[in-house]
Amino acid sequence: MTGARFAGSAAATPAFDPNDTGAIRARLAAFLEAEVGAGVDVGPLHRFTVGFSWVTYGFTATRPGAKPERLILRIGPPNGILAPYSARPEALALISLAGSGVPVAGVHAFSDDLSILGAPFYVCDHMPGEAPVPWTADGGPAFDEATRADMGEQFVAALAALHRFDWSNAPVAALEGERDPARIVAARIDHWQERAHGWSARRHPMLEWAATRLRRTAPAARGVCLTHGDYRIGNFLADKGRISAILDWELVTLSDPLEDLGWVCLQAWRGRSPYMCHLLDRQTLLARYAALTGAPVDEAALRWWEAFGTYKLAVMHLAAAHCFEFRGFNDLRMAGMGAQLPRMLLQVEAAVERAA
Repeated sequence: MTGARFAGSAAATPAFDPNDTGAIRARLAAFLEAEVGAGVDVGPLHRFTVGFSWVTYGFTATRPGAKPERLILRIGPPNGILAPYSARPEALALISLAGSGVPVAGVHAFSDDLSILGAPFYVCDHMPGEAPVPWTADGGPAFDEATRADMGEQFVAALAALHRFDWSNAPVAALEGERDPARIVAARIDHWQERAHGWSARRHPMLEWAATRLRRTAPAARGVCLTHGDYRIGNFLADKGRISAILDWELVTLSDPLEDLGWVCLQAWRGRSPYMCHLLDRQTLLARYAALTGAPVDEAALRWWEAFGTYKLAVMHLAAAHCFEFRGFNDLRMAGMGAQLPRMLLQVEAAVERAA
């Protein structure tokens, strides 16, 4: 539609109702018309049920004399699990990574101006494929062997390409956050502990203990790179055996690359499968990642980042409970995550002890 542009903030804020697609469509059409400088026909919005964080709609947009374009609208709900949201980090990451070895959707426009749709949002290309979500109750294989091996190679190659990406001269360099390798690990603990305290007045002893223990045992960072923050099965599209796009960049940040790698290794993403994210066994994952990045993986440091990831995931469960109970976010998946918090706290204890 347009080159990606960012609008500032304004005073008037319309209410955001994810079910009022008529109002969202009308406001979106007005926004796109102003961006393009001509009338834009916006088709009906189709809401996707996948995704736990941003509200996602598919639609077509047609400029005068042009063919319809299939696009995606993503909106950060004011009462969502990771609220408050900003479209800027995710959009800057996608804009920066366009044409790199990381498959991403192209961004057309984004804004944190609440006067437009009532919440931060961005518009991007509709990419082909489906998101594999192979959560199997019996722990059976999620893919046939050929598909698993091929897709696993693409999965680790995209992660390595992300961590090799030179972010320092790209738009994403404008991201806020710590850049000093000597401070990055402590900054990441600070960030998630602050979010835990911001989301709930209740202090969970296990989370407080874990944060203290993680600080005391933290490894030195191997460097600072652009990290996805939620790199796993379920957060990419597969089209005819190829990964067409890495999705859900709302947690993108600058961090130690092992934050992403440790997240990939969490038990939560594989269940009873022996394969990390149902794609690669642990040794193959680490060997391929090391070969593609040129740096061996320190197993002790990786265990620490797995413990940190488990802590981070537990804080997300705390956020899910809070947004369902107190923010009026009427999504039973949030209630389900909240109900799993006691189990998550036990996993945090075990992971932190393993990393000691």
